[in-house]
Amino acid sequence: VQEKCDYDLVPPLALLFYYAVLYAPHFPPGSDLLLKAASVYHSFLTWPVPYCDISRELLTFISDELKAPGISFQRLVRTEQGLPVKNYQSSTVTVLLLNRSEVQSEFLSIAEKLSASEHPQHVTLVLLLEHLYQANFGTCCDLGSLHHLLKSKTLEELSEIYASATDAQEAAAASSDPVLAQERLQSVLRDIARAASFPAIAGEAQPRKLHTIPIPAARCYTYSWDQDNFGKRRGSPI
Repeated sequence: VQEKCDYDLVPPLALLFYYAVLYAPHFPPGSDLLLKAASVYHSFLTWPVPYCDISRELLTFISDELKAPGISFQRLVRTEQGLPVKNYQSSTVTVLLLNRSEVQSEFLSIAEKLSASEHPQHVTLVLLLEHLYQANFGTCCDLGSLHHLLKSKTLEELSEIYASATDAQEAAAASSDPVLAQERLQSVLRDIARAASFPAIAGEAQPRKLHTIPIPAARCYTYSWDQDNFGKRRGSPI
């Protein structure tokens, strides 16, 4: 792509890279994949808009991941699930105003299914904490035991634990030194784990499998109007 200046391939390749990193369970110590990627995308900064902007966003994304592994996944899920975790990021809501008579029935069916299924907050917090610890400790963390322990905790307990973990992760992302940021983050996460009686985190990688943790479907709300003006609406948010 660089050699041929093939502009059209930059956005899809950037998306592939973004989601590959987003879904990666863990980057082991010593991995230079993100550093190599940063070197590649840095060379695209001289390209015209919007391709240089795409590269600039990816470089910020890589920088955050180097300092706080898994933070992009955490931010995305928090935003899409509407979790009330302080004001680290503003929430983003995409609104679609549609005329039912002009929309395919398959689309309406999917929208109705999404709005009818809400991810319980307890389940979301368990998923986020599992992801956070695996992203930072890999197979040093016993994910199976952690899952069972997290499920046994109340929503209030999980919220407090996750708030502390989020503070540590966001502080690491705001740091200027990636190595020091990761070390401090891991130290705080170990302290949180001990205080919450999590399974012990091993000092070295263990013969366990890493688990890809899926991104839950975003929360979806639907409203129906029986006339063109918006003065009256039928139905309520789901």
